[in-house]
Amino acid sequence: MIVSGILLSACKQTDNKSISDKQEIKKDSTKVEGSSETVKSDLGLLEQFSKNKNEVILKLKSIANKEAANALYEKYCEENNVLLGQIEEKESGVLDKFYNEEKNAKKEVKLLGDELSKHQLEYFEIGEGYVEIETLPDFYYKIFKDYVTNDYKDYLYLKSEENKTLYSADAGLVISFKELGDRIISWENFMTKYPDSKLIPSVKEEYKNYQMDYLVGQDNTPTAERATDEKYIYPENIQEFDRFVKKYPKSPTAPLISLFKESFKNEKIFDLIRTEQDKL
Repeated sequence: MIVSGILLSACKQTDNKSISDKQEIKKDSTKVEGSSETVKSDLGLLEQFSKNKNEVILKLKSIANKEAANALYEKYCEENNVLLGQIEEKESGVLDKFYNEEKNAKKEVKLLGDELSKHQLEYFEIGEGYVEIETLPDFYYKIFKDYVTNDYKDYLYLKSEENKTLYSADAGLVISFKELGDRIISWENFMTKYPDSKLIPSVKEEYKNYQMDYLVGQDNTPTAERATDEKYIYPENIQEFDRFVKKYPKSPTAPLISLFKESFKNEKIFDLIRTEQDKL
């Protein structure tokens, strides 16, 4: 949502669909809210978004090589992140009404939603009462898949699949631990297939976070009872760990599972896991 290849995180597609720390963008807000001029300005931002997209598509048709397409993707993502931030700020009044049940509020939310869909944008609920405006999950994949190098293509595909669902909210995982385990394997396969990819630093960082969440869980979806005198790993997580190790015995995550099983009662379990992760 996250070094050059790290702007993968700048594409809002790398924040795992969880609450993200977004860049504050200062803009002129002298227009009177609700005036026709404000509406015109808001629509202008959306039209600019589509105009930029169309220009990028045209550039790709005459791009020199795949590495140049990679660079264009990175630049476009970075610029889009800024523009989406501007759109969200302009539309913050409507976003704040997203859960409002009043008739007029629901009408405003629907009208903006209809307008967003015309530009391949959508609302995305990220938990704790927050709503963002984001590109469709496969937005970047569809635009760049035929032009970028294979590692970027595979990366964009994996992210397009992941971004179909919220990852975490309210300090807890939204996807299942099995789904998280499958994500881990997908990124291990990616790193094995493209060890020299420019994307590896950011992919590895996110991969480590996935591993930690898989092993320890999050505050509201822990994998073990550690707050009472009787400490134990929940049966469903033991079952999932066993499934993972049986299916992927050569995975670098398998030894970490063994470490967690042996040491989950240790107060420094996070540090122990991080130390082993750093050796990967």
